[in-house]
Amino acid sequence: MRNFAHVFISRVRRQAKRKTQCATIVSGGRERTFIGYDWGDDTFIFERDVWLRLDDHAPVVILRKASLIEGRAGRIMTVTSGSHSVAAIPLLKGLLWDLGRIPDKRRGEVMTKSAVCANIVGDRIEISQRDVPIDEVIATDEWLRGLGWPLTGVVIAERTDSAIERYRRLGQEWRIKPLVWTRAEMDFALAASRTHIHSRLTYHHNVKGVHFLPYSDFAAIAPMCHEDFEAAKACIAELASPLEVGEAPALLDQKFHGHHEIELFGIRDPDAHDRLVEMVLAIGRDMPSLTPDEAADRISAAAAFFKSSLSFPDLADNSSDLFVGSMYKHLTGEIYHGTQDQIVPAFDDRRTALPGVTYVGGRPDLHPLADDRTRAIIDYAASLLSHGEEMEYVNVYELRLDDAIPLGKGPTREIEFKTTRRPIPIRLLEKSLARQGVEYASYMLARVQAFQALGVPFVDHHLLSRPNRSAGATFYFIRARCPGYALNNISYNRFQRPTGEGGLFEDFPEAILMAAAQAGRAAAFSLIAKKYFPGRDPVRFNQGKEIVEFGYDLAYRCEMPVDVRICSIRGSLGWPCIDKTQENMEVCFDTYSEAFGATVAAIWRKHAAAVTLDDVISRFNEGFASATRIIYWNHATQREPFDQFDPHLRPMFQFTQKWHFALWALDEQYAGLDRIQSLIASYARNAAAGA
Repeated sequence: MRNFAHVFISRVRRQAKRKTQCATIVSGGRERTFIGYDWGDDTFIFERDVWLRLDDHAPVVILRKASLIEGRAGRIMTVTSGSHSVAAIPLLKGLLWDLGRIPDKRRGEVMTKSAVCANIVGDRIEISQRDVPIDEVIATDEWLRGLGWPLTGVVIAERTDSAIERYRRLGQEWRIKPLVWTRAEMDFALAASRTHIHSRLTYHHNVKGVHFLPYSDFAAIAPMCHEDFEAAKACIAELASPLEVGEAPALLDQKFHGHHEIELFGIRDPDAHDRLVEMVLAIGRDMPSLTPDEAADRISAAAAFFKSSLSFPDLADNSSDLFVGSMYKHLTGEIYHGTQDQIVPAFDDRRTALPGVTYVGGRPDLHPLADDRTRAIIDYAASLLSHGEEMEYVNVYELRLDDAIPLGKGPTREIEFKTTRRPIPIRLLEKSLARQGVEYASYMLARVQAFQALGVPFVDHHLLSRPNRSAGATFYFIRARCPGYALNNISYNRFQRPTGEGGLFEDFPEAILMAAAQAGRAAAFSLIAKKYFPGRDPVRFNQGKEIVEFGYDLAYRCEMPVDVRICSIRGSLGWPCIDKTQENMEVCFDTYSEAFGATVAAIWRKHAAAVTLDDVISRFNEGFASATRIIYWNHATQREPFDQFDPHLRPMFQFTQKWHFALWALDEQYAGLDRIQSLIASYARNAAAGA
């Protein structure tokens, strides 16, 4: 199938000036012919017939001519088969016309610092930064797009910090190849990485240019000796023979972080790895004199050693979760950011960038694949700007919380934008409503704003509506992303402080107890709002929706838990019985106190070495009581507007009845503080004891 890569090469061949002579050299053990085209100051070098083999991840190398010959203008772009070295080494040696001759001692520097490596993958060209400065990567990207490559056709394959930062500021973080975490997505990524060099061997090619050879693919060479001995010889030669005369074999050719051009995948023990490499090199030296049976026996012995040397037995099975997860992390380069033991794929905060907009001089330039939902989010952000304030950049992400939902269809998105008047980017979350219809949307917004007016710290929600052909309208809400940590997932280091001795840290009990107090406040808000949802764990508490904010505390001269906010309205006014009876209140208080007590016990268990259970109970109850008193006072001093509030919603939602019950229950909560605190303490002790 012809894609833009085919169209581009065809256009160069048709419109550029072809060099009068071809360059024929021996590279990778075979004779190759290169055809050159001059187009203005730029030169394009294509291996003959490479346009017929683009589906094999055709390697691309792009570099400035000035990197080879000082003062020369323009760039060189090579497209070859095999590996990046197939054209790069002859180019640096001066074998491809008069484009340059680099001394041996400088070739490594030019390749690592000046040559931008890429691969043609489908209808895209994927650029790997490696050790090239990000400015050169961006310049190469702009050069390609100036040649007609579309915005969606140039992908940054490597997620380096410098690339993410620069493309984020362009509003184009989506052009950096995203990380994935579902098995199906990793399987797709591994399949897309499969490539050949010269022989029938199939590798997984990573962003650093390393070709990983799994055990199963190596072991397949042995039976090949009986089926097609010449093909088997080519496989061994590819592993054991140098690419060019005087160069190292691919198994020894240093590539990146100790890896080589071809890497035998899954062996961590360096001694075992070196021994296996020597076995393969020895087979390569002896191959011309071996019979098919002898070669098969030698290769089978090496394969058996390969399998026995794997770090984990499951790495011998290309379909195992361990193999897929480990290989994926090697493909993306994430393995270089952690230890070799960390083979679980990174989640990148479980958010994936989507096409959006680039701002040029304050004016928006929408990206071709930005959907209507993204456009509406961008329009909303733009509506927040003041007179004279301009947008610098915007990035839109999808928060991928359900592995079964394809990218672009999830319920939650995030927008991050920076303006000329704000030093810190603003982050907002946009989420589709669980139920369709304007009535439910109004019910949600009424609950948020009613409890906010009462003093419950729900995050501001703004309702958006967009046309929907099937449902008439689709409703979404946007809210600020709360700074801080979810109550059930606060980083442990937030509860430590330096000892002042050699960089050591110690537990800080007061920080733990202040967090317990914030948890108590959140519990009071949850009970006041009657957050309840029928089913398992119906009390909607400590499920990631209570966000504890940390700030600098003058008394302790360090960051401490200073506030808590509730980021979700779901379940509010959800208590199933709205009878204003003491019996109903007893059941209500008992049900919520049990859930609160479990949270108290969980906080204590996490920090049992630093604080006592009684201290955690005491601080939790203090926070609970103080929040209850504040909200009660807010209601008591302005009863009339709260009691008369009626947003005129459909009767099916029973808002007025539920709201009046919640206000009545608030008075009961205030009056019954002592009893509720005793219940929380009792349930906490039972939970801590394992009852």
